[in-house]
Amino acid sequence: MIQWIILILTVIVLIALAVSRPLWLVPLLAVAVALEISSTWYPSLGQFGAMLDLVTLTRLTTVVIILTGFVRLLVKQDMRRKLGDIIRDPLTIVLFIFLLLGAISVLYSADSGKTLVETVRLVLMFLLMVAVALLMNKKRALIPFHAVHITALLLAPLAFYEGITGNLIWQQEILFREQILRVNATFVDPNIYARFIVLAIAANFVLQLTTREKQVKTVYYACLAILLAELLLTSSRGGLITLVVILVAALILLPNKKAALWVLGLGVFCGAIVLFLRPDIWDRMVSITQGLSGDSQRLYLWKAAIAIFMDNLLVGTGLGSFQTVFLQKFSYVLSGFRDGATLSHTSILTVAAELGMLGLIVLAAIWVILIRKLWQYYGISGYKGHDLKNIFDDSVNEYFAGAGYFFWVLAIFVSSQGEGRFFEDPMLWLSCAMLIAIKFSRESISKYLRGDLTLFQNKVE
Repeated sequence: MIQWIILILTVIVLIALAVSRPLWLVPLLAVAVALEISSTWYPSLGQFGAMLDLVTLTRLTTVVIILTGFVRLLVKQDMRRKLGDIIRDPLTIVLFIFLLLGAISVLYSADSGKTLVETVRLVLMFLLMVAVALLMNKKRALIPFHAVHITALLLAPLAFYEGITGNLIWQQEILFREQILRVNATFVDPNIYARFIVLAIAANFVLQLTTREKQVKTVYYACLAILLAELLLTSSRGGLITLVVILVAALILLPNKKAALWVLGLGVFCGAIVLFLRPDIWDRMVSITQGLSGDSQRLYLWKAAIAIFMDNLLVGTGLGSFQTVFLQKFSYVLSGFRDGATLSHTSILTVAAELGMLGLIVLAAIWVILIRKLWQYYGISGYKGHDLKNIFDDSVNEYFAGAGYFFWVLAIFVSSQGEGRFFEDPMLWLSCAMLIAIKFSRESISKYLRGDLTLFQNKVE
């Protein structure tokens, strides 16, 4: 009964926000992603709800955002024009092609039922991206960064409590119990919690660029120390690798290299403290290569994915069919593993096995377009001579906001090579939506899309 009351109240609040404060739904989505524990708050809606993970705060918020975007299209003519610009964006087009490949694969899939479910999920994520792009613009570009940054910091007391006491407040029963304590806060998987913290660190880098006040920057540096301590408590090797990749990218793409170097120094300091309190974490970190040994599950899953890919080179076995094909052809090996994994933990190999060479080509095209889009924002924001010191000449600098969302996509992608959740992560689609939306402002959208930079040059002159 209580679960039904919470569900009804959640729906009422979401509808109220959609009517009076639709902008708040986007940062709420970022908060909801961190509350995977919300799956225990609501009642089950049967098999259909379980298949699509409908009864979580993330999914409920996603549905309301999509409906809000649709209603605004009906009542506002300028939104319909904006929708046309969003649909014509290269990033939207290439993501739609990936969605189309997944939908077509139901015709030949090794498990058409799972393919249909995964296609519906992908459709929801695509519609979410379009709806967020409709609701957001350049002026609002920093709001998701603040939401993720603040949420990660608010989870810190819970993370420290779990790390000190050893009591996890929630751990899904199907999740493998490991020998060492890995803090997961409100997430089902410590690796996904670690990914969220890396997103918060990337957001911290971008938010530092919005202030010149030394006191505020000092606060941001202190926040980095807290975030790093949270990350170390997850004992996530993939999370640390992802952080290193983001730090390298930040050193290359952002001018505030001091922040990235500060993270490196803080990382060593916080790491020493955490390892002093929890020496068992060190054993896990130095054992990262054990997962690549000849008899490991992860290596066997890689070999299986490559074998599936080679057998179905062009179009794969169908979206979401990896587990079915794996069990049909390789289940005899699972007896050698305790609680043997049957799902792919590497997004690149998952795409290769399920959608073949065509899927890999589209995945590569997505990255080409992301890099091209970031380069375009660099040209616009740099103004004369690409002088990135002019970051305060406008309310929000397109390049730095774009770089932040590029970091988010990169972090999710790198992390997904060890955990597997890439296209399934709402934060990926939110990031893509913002990479599209930050070009929208009060100036002409069409001129931007034609590559006409006259509007931005006139600002400087």
